[in-house]
Amino acid sequence: MRNMWVVMKETYLRHVKSWSFFFMVISPFLFIGLSGGIGYLQGSSMAQSGKIAVVSTVPAVTDSLKSTNGLNFDYQDEASAQAAIKDEKLKGYLTIDQEDSVLKAVYHGETSLEIAIKLGVTSKLNELQDQLNRSAANLSQEQEKRLEQTVNFTEKIDESKENKKMIQTFAAAGLGLFLYMILITYASVTAQEVASEKGTKIMEVVFSSIRASHYFYARMLALLLVILTHIGIYVVGGLAAILLFKDLPILAQSGILNHIGEAFSLNTLLFVLVSLFMYVVLAAFLGSMVSRPEDSGKALSPLMILIIGGFFGVTALGAAGDNLILKIGSYIPFISTFFMPFRAINGYANGLEAWISLAITIAFAVTATVFIGRMYASLVLQTDDLGPWKTFKCALSYK
Repeated sequence: MRNMWVVMKETYLRHVKSWSFFFMVISPFLFIGLSGGIGYLQGSSMAQSGKIAVVSTVPAVTDSLKSTNGLNFDYQDEASAQAAIKDEKLKGYLTIDQEDSVLKAVYHGETSLEIAIKLGVTSKLNELQDQLNRSAANLSQEQEKRLEQTVNFTEKIDESKENKKMIQTFAAAGLGLFLYMILITYASVTAQEVASEKGTKIMEVVFSSIRASHYFYARMLALLLVILTHIGIYVVGGLAAILLFKDLPILAQSGILNHIGEAFSLNTLLFVLVSLFMYVVLAAFLGSMVSRPEDSGKALSPLMILIIGGFFGVTALGAAGDNLILKIGSYIPFISTFFMPFRAINGYANGLEAWISLAITIAFAVTATVFIGRMYASLVLQTDDLGPWKTFKCALSYK
């Protein structure tokens, strides 16, 4: 037991103290910070140079368009607007004139007018044109009332449920992407590490001091602790962000925080941890079946197919809501890693279904760990390039 603890401690500290682990953990925070900073700087720059000037001699037009975002009314003629475009103070300008009760708008610029601004301008100008048309038509009061009638359309929805569904959708998508990235990362690291130590003399010395199965279990438990540390940092960071921004109106009034808490249950968190451990065990097994470290990428192909298939499978199938394939996949190890959390977060699976799937995953992970641990010595000490299948058959014979 003491030897297992030494292996666990050495493996855990080697991973956690590495620069690769540090950058892997910090990269999402850096990405969010850089994206926000770049977006803010771009927004500030575009706010100045991305405006559209309105040049018009019709007072009603300028009064109507003043509430439209992205427009500038400081230029009185085309010449000054053209000069501002050359100086990169404007993106373009609109000339709006009235000819025989008809408004005529012309946009001048090097690129197309933004859709949002175009829709806002055309909407206001259509309202003004409608007023001019009615004024020219000399309609009676009764005719005016008839023309003012519109469709009576109302919506009766539960806003709290709508917000909850939106949060569930984003939470499920975010968790799926997180699983996809972290699985690919840890699977590659584990397979490469096991393949690198395979066949070395140091392993013969190690196995003379500790049973190969115990060594394997200790390594896997250490990697589980590394993953738990990784996820724990994100959980702490998320909780800190919630405490820091919980008083913002958009969070306090919309109930987003409550919906996030409802989306992630204890079952989902345990399911993620057990599934990650299961994938790491399989990655170690595949890495131990190659004779050269550079072949670990090829050996990981089946695992990568499972990860990619699970991620893109739940993305495609989940768009249609809960269905039979999602339900069946929720109970199949490896595939259930993506399918069951998606169903649980979106409320498609009840508590009993989620716990049954978790029990199946735990049983499979424990069975696979024990099975691989029992033949780990024959796998790691096998240096002949026999190919994965023959290496596996030889390991079985010595198990």
